[in-house]
Amino acid sequence: MTTSLARTNGRLPQNDARPATWAPFSDLLGYDPFQALRTNYGYDYDVTRTESGYDVEVPVPGYKSEQIDITFKDGILTVVGKSERRSFSRSFTVPEDVDQERISAKVADGMLHLSLDRRPEAQPRRISVN
Repeated sequence: MTTSLARTNGRLPQNDARPATWAPFSDLLGYDPFQALRTNYGYDYDVTRTESGYDVEVPVPGYKSEQIDITFKDGILTVVGKSERRSFSRSFTVPEDVDQERISAKVADGMLHLSLDRRPEAQPRRISVN
């Protein structure tokens, strides 16, 4: 059972027993001057766990809400942004306690705000003390 959000490449997450990537510049110089060129110019994201679920913020500078497509299938939440000049894609595995019917999204000030609410039975119940 998954209890946290994790970045995925569109497939189900696998173990971290991956071989180390070959990095000749990093091995030789201690850093890789070409690392920025190899990245996909993607945007990172922030996840905050709240009492009612999770809040995810994805930077989407220059994208309008109609240029962003969000899908949820088989426990994977995928965010795709497409404009005339560029595109990006981010996928997350979503914990099983998230209510997929209560996932909401909005774009404001260059940020995509996703709210992933947990199912009511998965939320902690407060017990009053007499």
